[in-house]
Amino acid sequence: IKEAIKDKIIYPFLYPEKAKKFGIRSGGGMLLYGPPGTGKTHIARAVANEVQAVFFSIKPSEIMSKWVGESEKKIAELFRTARAQERAVIFIDEVEALLPRRRDSSSTVMQRVVPQILAEMDGIESKNENILFIGATNEPWSLDQAALRPGRFDEKFYIPPPDFAARRKIFELNLKERPVSQDVDLNELAKLTEGYSGADIKQICLKASLIPFRESILEGREREICMRDLLEALSKVKPSISEKAIKKYEEWLVKGGPT
Repeated sequence: IKEAIKDKIIYPFLYPEKAKKFGIRSGGGMLLYGPPGTGKTHIARAVANEVQAVFFSIKPSEIMSKWVGESEKKIAELFRTARAQERAVIFIDEVEALLPRRRDSSSTVMQRVVPQILAEMDGIESKNENILFIGATNEPWSLDQAALRPGRFDEKFYIPPPDFAARRKIFELNLKERPVSQDVDLNELAKLTEGYSGADIKQICLKASLIPFRESILEGREREICMRDLLEALSKVKPSISEKAIKKYEEWLVKGGPT
């Protein structure tokens, strides 16, 4: 995923003259989709950092308004501000809330907001070469089909649950600043958490840390987090992503998206 993002998003942004020479467009839209807790927001922030861009993180609730024309004004102002930067990344989490399938929505607000966002993504009035528009969603099948055509969300990346190496790294990072016993086996933990999301693993580390923390308060003695604490926490935290859900994500793009 990282290599694909570099090739299709980061390199054209960092080397616009070379991109122009080979007919590669910089800027544009990128959709990150996959189960909750797999790091879509972290990837968006990493992309912004790689290209040294101003990062606009927007929630749908900050855009939506019941007043006629207010939401459209906020969208136009967001893109106008982003275009004024040398480089900008606009990130919208739960983007399906701003770009829902219009035929499934009776909201008059959404009937106006969706075309406004699509027009801004097209760059009808201004070019968008300096802007990356990144949307993240747990429900790609809920997006308006018009948003998925080329020229809008040009690139679509499935962000799956972490593999073995990633799970090991997530454990390492979450335990890094905590007192950890030498008996903690990161490889074993990574093996036991097949199918867990990054958020699930973070929760395991938190629950494991609470055990010696509680003992230090109630019993007046301190000790490090040991393997048995992590195994106990693991027994209480179940994977938040089902195999059925993973299969649905993997099939979505293959089928071209449900109609």
